[in-house]
Amino acid sequence: MDSSVRSRRRSTLLGLALVLIVAAASAVVAVGQSTAIGRPGSGAAACPALPDSLPAAGALPTVPELPDPFKFWDGSRLTTSADWGCRRDQLRELLQYYQYGHLPPSPTTVTGTRNGNTLTVSVTANGRTSSFTATLRLPSGTGPFPAIIMLNPLAASATSRGYAEVHITPNSIAADSTSKTGAFWSLYPGADTGVLMAWAWGVHRTLDALRSVPQIDTTKVGVSGYSRYGKAAVVAGAFDDRIALTVPGSSGTAGMGNYRYFFTSNSNDEKLEDILGAAYWFTPRFATFRNQATRLPIDQNSLASLVAPRLLLTTSGTEGADIRTNPQGTGLTHRAARMVYEYLGVPERIGIAYRPGGHQIDMADYNAIMDFADKYLKGLPVNRTFDNVPYPTTPAAIPWTIPSGGGPTSTTSTTTSTTTSAATSTTTTTTSTPPVGACSATYRTVNSWQGGYQGEVSVTAGTSAITGWTVRWTLASGQSLTQVWSGVSIGTGSSAAVRNAAWNGSLAPSGSATFGFIGSGSPTTPIFTCTSP
Repeated sequence: MDSSVRSRRRSTLLGLALVLIVAAASAVVAVGQSTAIGRPGSGAAACPALPDSLPAAGALPTVPELPDPFKFWDGSRLTTSADWGCRRDQLRELLQYYQYGHLPPSPTTVTGTRNGNTLTVSVTANGRTSSFTATLRLPSGTGPFPAIIMLNPLAASATSRGYAEVHITPNSIAADSTSKTGAFWSLYPGADTGVLMAWAWGVHRTLDALRSVPQIDTTKVGVSGYSRYGKAAVVAGAFDDRIALTVPGSSGTAGMGNYRYFFTSNSNDEKLEDILGAAYWFTPRFATFRNQATRLPIDQNSLASLVAPRLLLTTSGTEGADIRTNPQGTGLTHRAARMVYEYLGVPERIGIAYRPGGHQIDMADYNAIMDFADKYLKGLPVNRTFDNVPYPTTPAAIPWTIPSGGGPTSTTSTTTSTTTSAATSTTTTTTSTPPVGACSATYRTVNSWQGGYQGEVSVTAGTSAITGWTVRWTLASGQSLTQVWSGVSIGTGSSAAVRNAAWNGSLAPSGSATFGFIGSGSPTTPIFTCTSP
């Protein structure tokens, strides 16, 4: 393995966050994606490690069934849901190394500049700057509104349902070809990254820039896409924990359709060998699995599992004669990923919606997406279910079972924050309160720099389960919160308060969740209090 790939594998991607002066027409926003690609073991000694050099395709064992998400690389299985963070890190690295290519480290800055309905996203990394644009469509009212970043349009406008639309043009981020042109390649010309991951990177940077749009609630932003853009939508949601809702539509092979199981007559489905007609969508290593897909140590259930415990809705037609649909294989992927959601205690947060037809997106898809978002992002009553797979189970595809010891837990990966030359130091300070009441809060300063710092708070339930939490503390003079993720800021002035996000409020006894924030000023160690309704 060359040294540059080894270096990327050993880095982690969470955390670069800079708070700079906001200009009148544009804003330099905090940068970050709540993901980590580092192997377990880089900062988490208890986690089973991947080998220093991953085997080539021909040296991997044949696995005819969908890969077991609960089994570590060394063959051991998870024993508690707290182990999921370690396994999640393994899956992230395996998916990047063998299939999609690596997501680059967080850029130095992302600037969002709004001019009417156009948002220009400017990204600086590696001493270079490139940009692309997004188009905003806002509902009537003042907001802040939940939003959907769209790689291509839905069948109708989401604004009529009270959601902001953020339309991006994937080809301006990375050309859908071998040409390596677009904003991504201007910054990372030598990356081992495929175009699907490059498009996902564009979604992440758009989410960064949306911090400059006060009408959008950045704690309730989803991503949707159809066909090849549905493939990219799953990748975007899997590799950024800030994305609250992931919606792949008719995504097929390399999306929610897996590489191992096909059901239509005469094998009329898109297999790995077929998808390699667009080999530039992937890292070059993926092509080495031609005619040996069962040697992949991952499959699309592995990718979908990375979205857990956040919201995931798959839409698909039932017409399998279309080579790009594979509705039964998509249903298998959903069922396998749902087992991870069950293990984490949140099976309701993953859904699937079938409708008649093939490779298309129509009003049935639109209504399913908006109903799912209404139910889980807005908390509205919705009179439908989202788990009807109209195909029989296939035990040979999923012979493994859900381990015991599951339940709600924090799934935040091991992370390392980095700073630019403006940073002064990296500090870690922890203050803890034993979980004796409804909930308690433990704080640490992850990083600090001149004029700002990054904090992290772990919320732990007491002896009883809770269905929501709020953490409060007092900000010192000169401090303010400029960004919050995995929670919703509800405080004012010097009274900081963060409540749970839509997906991490329900905790089992002794269960935990984590949120992070960027603060201006210098870090302090105030008293954090946690209450539950």
